[in-house]
Amino acid sequence: MRIAISQRVDTVPHYHEVRDGLDHQWIPFLEQIGLQVVLISNQLKDPSAYYRDLQIEGLILSGGNDPALLEQASNVSEERDSTETALIKTAQALGHPIVGVCRGMQYLCLQFGEKLNRIEGHVAKRHQLICEADFDYPNGVEVNSYHNWALTELQPDSPFQSMAHTKDHSIEAIKHKSAPIHGIMWHPEREKHFSENDLNFFKKIFSHD
Repeated sequence: MRIAISQRVDTVPHYHEVRDGLDHQWIPFLEQIGLQVVLISNQLKDPSAYYRDLQIEGLILSGGNDPALLEQASNVSEERDSTETALIKTAQALGHPIVGVCRGMQYLCLQFGEKLNRIEGHVAKRHQLICEADFDYPNGVEVNSYHNWALTELQPDSPFQSMAHTKDHSIEAIKHKSAPIHGIMWHPEREKHFSENDLNFFKKIFSHD
């Protein structure tokens, strides 16, 4: 299965360059579950056409950069926001699975009308998940955390349901009620040894079965 993954944007003043980037660990993580990976540039003229032309079948929104829509956002990239907006609309229109990771989940939330709040104690930390019964992770499992913004409650008319949260009310995993769209706030690629829980989660979502 061929899936697309978005990239962060970094400015490198010394070289007067703006660069797309992705943690190297994403590739072995996704190859381990049998996925072909297409890295998406934030300079594409038409991200939707690119996605369709390459016959991509699913989308991962990776971490890094604050969404520009957030107040007091830092390290933003309007090009990335525009690219991911187009990719989300295209993948959703085609009925393809989407997974947002950290910033990716934040961006999904904003695109679907949710509100994010500043949160303390979630940068370079580890937390235990309080999981819903139908979430395929063991209750109390520990995950990493690298974010300053969190979804702390869902809107009354939210299309999402919470799948896991922490004791300080940060919603750490969501699932769309009617579409194959998921979000998680931890980084599976940053674990020293890839978690079987994470591998199975992605494998189940990006599967033809």
